[in-house]
Amino acid sequence: IMAHHLDEAARQLSKSGKTLYALLELKKGASPEDIKKAYSHSPSTPHPPFGYCLGRRLALKYHPDKNPGDAQAAEIFKEINTAHSILSDPKMKKIYDRHGSLGIYIYEHFGEDGVRYYFLMTSCWFKTLVFLCFLLTCCCCCCCCCFCCGRLSPPSEEVARRYQQNVQSQPPKA
Repeated sequence: IMAHHLDEAARQLSKSGKTLYALLELKKGASPEDIKKAYSHSPSTPHPPFGYCLGRRLALKYHPDKNPGDAQAAEIFKEINTAHSILSDPKMKKIYDRHGSLGIYIYEHFGEDGVRYYFLMTSCWFKTLVFLCFLLTCCCCCCCCCFCCGRLSPPSEEVARRYQQNVQSQPPKA
C-alpha cells in the first residue's frame, strides 16, 4: 500500500513533466550561484542582456497579484517558488539530482535516512540478497528463528513435563 502511495505521489509531483531546472530555465546540475542568479538579481551587478533573471522574471510574470483570478498562473507561481526553494538547499538539491521528485517527497516525509533506506531497499541488489537468503535458509524471513524447520519450536508436552519434574526434584541450593 505504501509503495502505491509513493508511486502516486511521484506522478503527482511530476504532473507537468518538467524538471525543477526546466521550471527555472536552467541546465540540469546548475551551480548554486547560477540558481541564485536566475532567481534573484543583485542591484550591485548589471542586468544580463539576455535571459534577465529568468526565474524571478517568471515568478513575477505568474504572480497572483499580477494575474488576479487566474488559478493556472498561481499554480505555476507556486511551482517556480518550490523549484527555487528545493534547488537552493544543497541537501535537497543533492537528493533531487540523485532521485528526482520521489526523493524529495520521501525526504519531506521521512527525512534523509528515509530516502537512503527506501532507495536501498528498492535496489536490485537488496532484493537479490533477500531472495538468496530466502533460498538458502528455506524460510520466508532470514530471522524466523527456525520455527518452520522445528529446531526452535516449543517442546512437546511430554518433554516439558519431564523438564518440570527434573527442576522440582533437584535439591535446594545451600
